Amino acid sequence: MVGRLKLPLVPGSVRWLLVVATLVTLLVFSVVRPSATGPIRGPFGLVPQSTWLHAIGYAGLAVVLTYALQTSPRPDWQVLCAAFVFATAYGAGIELLQSTIAYRTFDTADILVNAAGAAVAVAGWKLLVRRVRFYRCRRLASLRPPLE
Repeated sequence: MVGRLKLPLVPGSVRWLLVVATLVTLLVFSVVRPSATGPIRGPFGLVPQSTWLHAIGYAGLAVVLTYALQTSPRPDWQVLCAAFVFATAYGAGIELLQSTIAYRTFDTADILVNAAGAAVAVAGWKLLVRRVRFYRCRRLASLRPPLE
């Protein structure tokens, strides 16, 4: 039988700093002037690159939120719901902000893509943590191989 995957649980301040960095990154990339190259197709050429970036960005936000809340006394379902709701609400707020910027637009489809990315992330997190054992890691020297 294969052992459980071991992942470091860094101090809470570092985890929340990662959340703040993700929030700021999403905000900055959402308000800068887009390039004038026109729509670029994403992987597999199925949907525009911006759609992929929305999904990945808000999935990332949901993941760092669930990681930051890993030591919460709340049940897992509450943590996952909170991460999903916050990521989706943040994305909706960004869309509202974009509606006030001349070179940006409000798009409800982007909100749906953000929500889908967050939903996939929290579902993936739920599946992942079944096979993971977190260990406290206060310094780099404490890191261990993920599999032994």
